[in-house]
Amino acid sequence: MNFLAHLHLADHCQSNLTGNLLADFVRGDPYRFYTPDVAAGIKLHRFVDSYIDSQPEIRAWRQQFPPTIRRVSGIALDMIWDHYLARHWTAFHDLPLAQFVQQARHEIEQFQEPEPETYQQMTRRMWTQEWLLQYQQESAIHHALARMAIRRPKLHALTECPPFLAAHYQALEQSFFILYPRLMQASKAYWLESRDSLIQQGHTQV
Repeated sequence: MNFLAHLHLADHCQSNLTGNLLADFVRGDPYRFYTPDVAAGIKLHRFVDSYIDSQPEIRAWRQQFPPTIRRVSGIALDMIWDHYLARHWTAFHDLPLAQFVQQARHEIEQFQEPEPETYQQMTRRMWTQEWLLQYQQESAIHHALARMAIRRPKLHALTECPPFLAAHYQALEQSFFILYPRLMQASKAYWLESRDSLIQQGHTQV
């Protein structure tokens, strides 16, 4: 899952939004660097990533990508899931997408703890270029994959992914409607269990 899904799942679990967004930029034990609520959000993000990667539908889809682009298939799938979430947002959240994004931005921009420079650069582009709103358009996903390939030459194969995504658009959409509610349920269960454990350990801010 990509940025929008991680923010939505954080909101669904009442987890810290910044921690969930920050997770890709933090290595090691987050409790060494951040307050318990932020660190717990980072851990939730990591759970989401590991859970979705373990699903048989994801493994099957990755095998369907042509061998030349299979190694970047996980990134392409993460992006298309965000597209389906944005496109069908009202099925998963009571607030309009634009209002949710506005509220998320306001909360995240109030964050006072240390942030990696790469994270700051990413979030500036995300807000000013309105990535999360643009995800409603399939073409925006294709453009995003192309931008990633330019910024990171090792991911040049991403430029070849849009034709595959377009050819399997409806089937992927059906998979999303199976996978995402399952992910929401698993994330909530994980969050409640981990939160209770942390509270027992004295992390009362979670």
